[in-house]
Amino acid sequence: MIGGWVPGRGRLTGLPGAVWVGEWHDGLLHYAGSVGTGWSHAERARLAELLQDAAAAVCPFAQMPPVTGARWVLPQLVGEVRYTSRTRAGRLRHPSWHRLRPDLAPNDCDRAR
Repeated sequence: MIGGWVPGRGRLTGLPGAVWVGEWHDGLLHYAGSVGTGWSHAERARLAELLQDAAAAVCPFAQMPPVTGARWVLPQLVGEVRYTSRTRAGRLRHPSWHRLRPDLAPNDCDRAR
């Protein structure tokens, strides 16, 4: 689940530089890490539109992640992320964006846990 994002810089100005992702556990969204690679320019542009439509005033994660400059979104966008392993704290190690999953609803992800 995408819970937030930070704007890109340089050639990524106006697009998401990274998204903050989380996983549902016991009905709460828990921060799992940030993903800043794996998109084409067109995918970033499409994601920017979707993120603006999902804008929220408050952080959707159960605990505030250690991030600065984040823009929060309603946790309604499901994405697939590939990663090498997890840290001891449960964060994703070397995450890379794979694709949006419009075929999955946020509630589907909660039940899958």
